[in-house]
Amino acid sequence: MTKLVTKIERRDGVDVGYHESPLHPADGSKDAEKRVGKRGFDKTLTLEDMIGIASRMEERPNIIVKAGLNAKWYLKRFPKESIDVEIEKQQWRPGVKNCTMWVVEW
Repeated sequence: MTKLVTKIERRDGVDVGYHESPLHPADGSKDAEKRVGKRGFDKTLTLEDMIGIASRMEERPNIIVKAGLNAKWYLKRFPKESIDVEIEKQQWRPGVKNCTMWVVEW
């Protein structure tokens, strides 16, 4: 059974974490085939698809990022109280302005 979203907040032009922070479903799971590369997900998926994938993961991500209009999706997990600090750490990256990030509460 998938756990329902209680709140979702959209933030434009921000991202959190570095290369090691994206999460993905376990290899062999039905959602693993939607991955592209080591950590990203197919760019043709929708936000609804990504919420579904995140809800089925054991270590449930609370961050969903679309890195740009034609970019892959990423799932991440950060404590709610550190999200703003993590956003500040990423402001130096030139491509971050193209990101759209959703903070999900389960």
